[in-house]
Amino acid sequence: MTQVQRKIWHDKNIKEKLFQEGDWALLYDSLYKDFKGKLMTRWLGPYVIEKCHDNGVVQIRTIDEEGIPLLVSGYRLKVYKNPLSKKEFISSINKEMMVIEGVLASTSPGS
Repeated sequence: MTQVQRKIWHDKNIKEKLFQEGDWALLYDSLYKDFKGKLMTRWLGPYVIEKCHDNGVVQIRTIDEEGIPLLVSGYRLKVYKNPLSKKEFISSINKEMMVIEGVLASTSPGS
């Protein structure tokens, strides 16, 4: 395999990470890189992305916004999906309960 072929293969497999301000992200903890602990998590956070620079550096801050902002490489971050808020969770449960009650009412032996 020549160097050109290797470069083409490598560039084809690179996945570009796109972060936007306000997104949540997890930070890779390189302290445990060599230690393969069974229950040790390698991700810290979540953090809020404050600013994305052109050179791949991302400024992050803790969610409670009490800490000092950190500048980290974008390669050490991955996007964290925001969990449902309490109101959204309750409304989704109520919708599911209505569907279940409808199914039970239609299959009851008395009807």
